[in-house]
Amino acid sequence: MSRDEWNKQDSFVLDLFWFTHLMAQGFEGLEAVLGVIESLDVELRPDKISHTRRKRKYSRQVLREHLHEAYLGPAFHMRLVRSRPPEVLLTLASLEKEEGIYSDVNLWLLPFDFLREPGRAEKRAEHIVSFVRALAAHLPLSHGLGHSFTDFHLSSDPIAADLHAKPRIQEAFWLNVYGPQMVEQVGRQRMLSTPAFHLEELPGGGVLWLTRPTPADFDTEEARLAQARALVHLRPELSLDSTLAALRKRSLEFTPIPMEFDPLVADILRLEVDFQGLLGGRRALIERFNRYHPPPVSEWIPASQAPAPDTDVKAAIDTYHGLYAEQLIALFHEEEPLVIKDSVDALPRMDFRLWHYRWPNRVDEEQREILVRALGGWLGRLLVYFLGGRWVPRKNVEEAAVVIGDRAWLPFLRARHALQNPEAPLNYSCSQFFRVAQQFAGPQPQKH
Repeated sequence: MSRDEWNKQDSFVLDLFWFTHLMAQGFEGLEAVLGVIESLDVELRPDKISHTRRKRKYSRQVLREHLHEAYLGPAFHMRLVRSRPPEVLLTLASLEKEEGIYSDVNLWLLPFDFLREPGRAEKRAEHIVSFVRALAAHLPLSHGLGHSFTDFHLSSDPIAADLHAKPRIQEAFWLNVYGPQMVEQVGRQRMLSTPAFHLEELPGGGVLWLTRPTPADFDTEEARLAQARALVHLRPELSLDSTLAALRKRSLEFTPIPMEFDPLVADILRLEVDFQGLLGGRRALIERFNRYHPPPVSEWIPASQAPAPDTDVKAAIDTYHGLYAEQLIALFHEEEPLVIKDSVDALPRMDFRLWHYRWPNRVDEEQREILVRALGGWLGRLLVYFLGGRWVPRKNVEEAAVVIGDRAWLPFLRARHALQNPEAPLNYSCSQFFRVAQQFAGPQPQKH
């Protein structure tokens, strides 16, 4: 996997905070902020209002008419979006809590690579800095940052876990805003001597400073060293070596490693890796999955030992295919549309859903019995349709087999094992069961 593909889910976030209500002066007070938003570069400027019941084309008049829809009790939450790439979500919010009023402007930009485009990275970074500078002229900013969304949330900054946490100097990001109180805590002289690429004083006593010319290289050795030096300058109690080591460890999350998964369950594991993304600890997850191998498939017997049918064969097959398998489709077709098509591509999707969403823990015993029959009937139907199997029905469905060549496979027993605990859908996946059966099958027939 290339570095770009590995990091494609990363985005850029700009968060600016203050402690008065955004709407304290009504819509007229908001207009100065709207003017700054409207001056955003055309590549970033939102053009839709999305907090309303339906998205509407942005204009101040339309926003004024529908401003009431941004209120939920005492909370105010206004969202503007961009209808063309790159994806932009700009949120203005105010929340009244017992501890006080919290307001913020949040600009979220996807993909992060928009800020890495050769020949345009510096210009786009300058637009973001200008946007912050213009907002600081109208808002009493207390603190703020601009950085990789993923790296920010991997950091130890308390705001990453709680936007309303008390601001403190915990990390150094690409763009940093310290309001007057934070500056005074550090000491203005020390603050103004911070080793930074750029540092400027803001109206009201705050400071805006950058560690690098652009956010594009935030995880490189040069950028990490700049972040560490600035942070250690502001917090002399920290060690440069330990600070740099922690930053380097974070950078590893953005460095791809190969996915060398067991081929029998690789599709399921890739779905989990994609779901978790960078913030889910992708690197550690891949390292763990690279070591994982499911138990060997045991739900089969030699075809010569398969007991003869002890029930009406046609009626039983009609039940397996027409009732049980269709129950599974009815239950999961909205989340996994592929199950409708009797496609083998649905197997890893089904396994992933049962495993990731911990279905064995979500059902009671009665529901489990229904799900075992549904899953077993669907799995057996795929063995028949795609591998040319032949049902040998039994009253006890866990004895019911699909004969393929010289083996008799037990799909209902496999389904029982797959639903016994939360990890079982992976350890006893339908995908592995089907693929092992496929290995022992002869030439593949056409779909029934």
